[in-house]
This record gives sequence, structure tokens and C-alpha cells, in this order.
Amino acid sequence: MPDIVEIIKQQHAQVEDLLTRAENGDGDSAALMQEVARLLLPHSEAEESFVYPAIRDLAAEAGEEVKDGAVEHHQVEEMLQNLLRGSSDDPGYDGTVAAIAGELRHHVQEEEEDLLPILAERLDDAEREEMGRRFIEATTGAALPSEGDHETTRRELYEKAKEQEIPGRSRMNKQELAEAIGDS
Repeated sequence: MPDIVEIIKQQHAQVEDLLTRAENGDGDSAALMQEVARLLLPHSEAEESFVYPAIRDLAAEAGEEVKDGAVEHHQVEEMLQNLLRGSSDDPGYDGTVAAIAGELRHHVQEEEEDLLPILAERLDDAEREEMGRRFIEATTGAALPSEGDHETTRRELYEKAKEQEIPGRSRMNKQELAEAIGDS
């Protein structure tokens, strides 16, 4: 089963490979950066949607780092969008690719050293797998098979908990969600 920490690190590695190839002129730089954007945008959205809030719930002291991570996402996204509006022949294109790569490497290092360990240390295997499943669905659109109706039922309960603004819902299993919303 997927573990959220490993999935995020795998996606970081995919982006790093594309960035390195773009920097080294190993392939069509514009196409490589387009692929970076295709991978990165849903990755950032998923992190901001439920990974970062879970980290904040688990470790209030990480709140500033989570906020910085979201700001860094937006900075990189803006740089990427500006780059993709132009051409790889434009003056400064290679410098912009290098700036994006530098910003992303800095962000990934902070995330992997400071934020992801919180998930690894404070969530159990099942919670990391559930979050990993959600992350894959959010970033690739691929629904992973689950045991019976567990995923659908848990997702419905999660949405109800979200509507009721129940704190800590991203860490709750199906039974805990049912109890929290009074639907047991």
C-alpha cells in the first residue's frame, strides 16, 4: 500500500529528474518544464489541501514552516507559468529554469527534512497509507483499489466531518470519523 511520505518523495524525485534534464539540455527544455508543471501543480494542491493541514494538526510548532511551504508553492507556480508563456529561445529562459530548480530544491529539502518526518513519526502505517491513497488520487486521478467499500464509505464520512468542521478529521480512520459525526 502507498505511504504518503514515500509517495511525496517519489514525486519529488520525478520532478528533480526533469529539472536536471532541462538544466543540462538533455531533451526539449520547454517540454520538460511543461511536464514539471503538469506534475507539480496537482502535487502542490494536494499538499495544501490535506497534507499540510494534517501536519499542522499533528505539530502546531510546524505552522510557520507549513505556511512557508505554501508560499514557496505559489512562488514556483508563478515562475513556472511565466516561463511556460514564453519560448525556450527567449533571453533569460535558462536563468529562469535555474531559478525554478533552485527554489524547488530548497523547498523539497525543507519539506523532506522538517515536515515529512512529522507524518512518518506521528501517523501510524494505516493513516499514512490512507493519506497516500488520497494523495495518489488527487495528483494522478487514479483511484486505487480498496478493501470492499472502505474507501468510499470513509470518504463520505470524511466529507461529512469536513462539513461539520470536525478538527483532526484527516487523521481519523473510518470508525473514528463515524463516531465524530455521530453516525455509528
